[in-house]
Amino acid sequence: MRRRTKQEFVVIIGVVLLLVAVVLVNGYFQRSSLTDKMEAIRKKVEEGRKTEGLDLLPWPLLQKTTGTMSKGPSFDERLLKYDQQHVDIVGFMVPLEQFRNMTEFLVLPVPIECYFCQSPPMRDVVVVQMEKGKGTNLYREPVLINGILNLKQGPNTKFFYIITEANMGPGKRGGKLTIKDIAPQHMIPGHQPTPTPQDELQKPLAAPEPVEEQ
Repeated sequence: MRRRTKQEFVVIIGVVLLLVAVVLVNGYFQRSSLTDKMEAIRKKVEEGRKTEGLDLLPWPLLQKTTGTMSKGPSFDERLLKYDQQHVDIVGFMVPLEQFRNMTEFLVLPVPIECYFCQSPPMRDVVVVQMEKGKGTNLYREPVLINGILNLKQGPNTKFFYIITEANMGPGKRGGKLTIKDIAPQHMIPGHQPTPTPQDELQKPLAAPEPVEEQ
């Protein structure tokens, strides 16, 4: 009887572990699928802007950057020509300290819910500092950023790229932007995510807020 109970217990444990593995694998593929979808949306917006003759700063070039915060970055030679130059880039907004009337925020190639619990590679993170006297809300759709690119070099570099004196508008010409709500706990270091990317995608869109296009 004892042997049978032990065997049943082992079987139950095995089933539980299998179910956990299935859930983790499904979650991974859902996140990967959503990331691919968001990247496709951004690329479509980029292509539209390129057909208008806009020379966008390409994410693949930024993503060739190597290095760490302690050692500092190493930039691709082709990226260095953009240093201290006015650039245009399309990406998704991520807040730093506040969600409304932001004067500083992050822009990434794909959106994330929480910067602390879903930290992207440093090569994917661009700090945007708005032009003096201007602020912006946090939006869900891709945005077009225009400003001066500053490549930060040397050890102990927190962010590799900073765009200063920035202006922004809808990524898509004539497009509308909808305000994105993020729970305040997502800005707390060490916070563990509760909603999944799929949950975020399924949230109903807020009423579009008109945004002046640059």
